[in-house]
Amino acid sequence: MQGTPPQKIKYADLIVPILIVLAVGAACGLAGLGVYQLTTGSPIFAFSSSNTGGSTVSVSIPKGVGSTQGLNFDPASVTVAKGGKVTWTNRDPVPHTVTATSWPSGASRFDSGNMNENDTSNTFTVTFTVAGTYQYVCSYHPWMHRTVVVTG
Repeated sequence: MQGTPPQKIKYADLIVPILIVLAVGAACGLAGLGVYQLTTGSPIFAFSSSNTGGSTVSVSIPKGVGSTQGLNFDPASVTVAKGGKVTWTNRDPVPHTVTATSWPSGASRFDSGNMNENDTSNTFTVTFTVAGTYQYVCSYHPWMHRTVVVTG
């Protein structure tokens, strides 16, 4: 009695459906992250900027942030060495503030007051001399809150 010879496995027939399932899963996951970001106003992936002491890191207040809760200070977090500076620039037509809500022991509270886009008050700079984490917010737009980390 003679049996039928074993069939060769076509790897393409096996791998292609697996890749399709992985691609669909990844797309659904990313879509879910986007929905989370839209509903909470919090970015999923935050990038930070790091510099050595004596340098200045820039934070933008982007155009439209005062009326769009999906926008915020950019970047979300900055890191500077002790002695470094952070400069915020208002690029939005509505007024904003940069107001500390928490700061390390021994550090001073900071508050920019009104920052208007089209005059000399559109920038605000703080020199950080105490290491630690500082939280800040725009007094007018409570969804606008971010972090400065000072090392050293």
